[in-house]
Amino acid sequence: MRNFKMIGKMYREIAGLDKGILPVDFFCAILTGAKPFVNIWFTAKIIGMMTAGADFKGLLAYILAAVALNFVLDYAGGFLSDLYDVKSDLLFSRENFKMAEKLFRMDYEKLEDNTFRKTIHKHEEAGASRWARFSYFMWTSQVFVKGVFTVAVSVVMILPLLKIGFTKTGNSFFERPVFLILLIVTLIVMAAVMALIAVRMNKSYLAANEAYATLDRLFYSLIDLFADYKTGKEIRLYKEQHLIGKIATEKILTDGEKTLKQISMRTAKTSSIVAVMGAFVAFGVYVFIGVKGNLGLFDIGALVMYCGAFMQIVNGVMLIANTLGKLAEILPLARIYFEIIECTDSKQYGTRTLDGDRFEIEFKNVSFKYPGAESYALQNVNLKINNGEHLAVVGRNGSGKTTFIKLMCRLYDVTDGEILINGENIQAYTKESITALYSVVFQDFKIFSVPLRDTVCAGSAFDRDKLYTCLENANIKERVECLPHQENTYLYKDLNKGGVEISGGEAQKLALARALYKDAPVVVLDEPTAALDPIAENEIYSRFNSFVQSKTAIYISHRLSSCVFCDTIAVFDHARLVESGTHTALLAADGQYAALWNAQAKYYV
Repeated sequence: MRNFKMIGKMYREIAGLDKGILPVDFFCAILTGAKPFVNIWFTAKIIGMMTAGADFKGLLAYILAAVALNFVLDYAGGFLSDLYDVKSDLLFSRENFKMAEKLFRMDYEKLEDNTFRKTIHKHEEAGASRWARFSYFMWTSQVFVKGVFTVAVSVVMILPLLKIGFTKTGNSFFERPVFLILLIVTLIVMAAVMALIAVRMNKSYLAANEAYATLDRLFYSLIDLFADYKTGKEIRLYKEQHLIGKIATEKILTDGEKTLKQISMRTAKTSSIVAVMGAFVAFGVYVFIGVKGNLGLFDIGALVMYCGAFMQIVNGVMLIANTLGKLAEILPLARIYFEIIECTDSKQYGTRTLDGDRFEIEFKNVSFKYPGAESYALQNVNLKINNGEHLAVVGRNGSGKTTFIKLMCRLYDVTDGEILINGENIQAYTKESITALYSVVFQDFKIFSVPLRDTVCAGSAFDRDKLYTCLENANIKERVECLPHQENTYLYKDLNKGGVEISGGEAQKLALARALYKDAPVVVLDEPTAALDPIAENEIYSRFNSFVQSKTAIYISHRLSSCVFCDTIAVFDHARLVESGTHTALLAADGQYAALWNAQAKYYV
């Protein structure tokens, strides 16, 4: 019952993505299933007429009718098949788009969860390696409908033969009704066994593919390495071809070949069993029809029709059994799709909006653990950021600096304590208000392969004068003016072969320009200038600080010399806020900050 509900759910989802594909899929199945019966019926009719001594004109009429009907079926079938292919591709694209839209709107906390990321990867693999998505399900449905149609039409065609078979025509075993009953029972048993074998085969196939998934990811990552010109320098200069080749040989060719052999052996065994059963049933069918035909109970034309129809029953049963077996692969992957699509965000937002131009942010006894982590990433942090204050956040790697920013932007909710904005808990505000409050440049910022203007303007309306002002303030205006199409130039070559390559420092300057363009009340720079030399970094920070004089600004940097101009410096160590104060006061305190300062200063003296 659970599987039937899932199948119904899949059809409803498909109809929501593209209603037109369902009737196209159905009629494709009917047309492809009908063609064999047209040929069987006309062949039987023409042979029957020939044995009865029909004239040439009568035969010619049936021959022309058969040719014409085949032409119509071929033409209509070809048209519907092409239409189905187009709709199938559209369905696949719409499914991907809906998934992308869901992931785009999902809370960041969920996206960073390892368990959920594995679920997403399984869905991606279903489309990349097995294509086992809704398009695959529709193809399976088409084969199933064709199988049911084939069996139904075949049964109708052999009804006169069944009447004869249930009538005793002699004393031998083959002339008694029990032989036909045995033949039908054997056919039913064959269908059940084939369905069971197909289910087990597809389950083992799915398990083998999951085992192969790691190797599959490795293969595609190697392909990306070879194809990416950005990694070409290191591969050649450090002669990493041998290393990559060794990984490929040990993992893909050895473990992968073993897994594929297992799949091949299981498929071969299953195919052999099905072939033997099919041959056995075919033998019984031919014996039954031959015995009845030998008694003169029907003419040679009917014999041809019955033989063809009976074998179509066997074919239809095989189609039905195989498609039912594929559900063992399709349904688990469908559940993964719905698990993602129906996933609800745990984070709840309030209804208050952030109005005015003064914003005060306060951490009160804030502690935080990442989901599944045993230790705290931040512990008992108390810090108040006044409106217009310029704060530097410093500390060793892993001390909690970036986590501090994520919590402030509400990418995560605190484990204990609370974060206040203008005296209200951050959870009381709308998502849009919090998003609009911050312009953030993270240390792992992303520059997209789109025109430069779109990278900088992002979700804001394009204003050319404002764009160039921000580019100038980020000290990259002259570089942009020298580009082939200036602000309309594509960055990188992923989407446009005429795209330009930019250095790491230039990318960081564009990220800074993007933050300036958003013009949010609170600006956060999370080590965005790591690719710049100390002098360039100091220049950027100094310029940036002058541009955001009226705003609240938070700077994170390992180079403490870039933080001297800040009103307050917060020092983190082992997930705790251990010191805070001005540069002068902290040096005088001779604590953690002074130790970090002195350790760096000796390299510049």
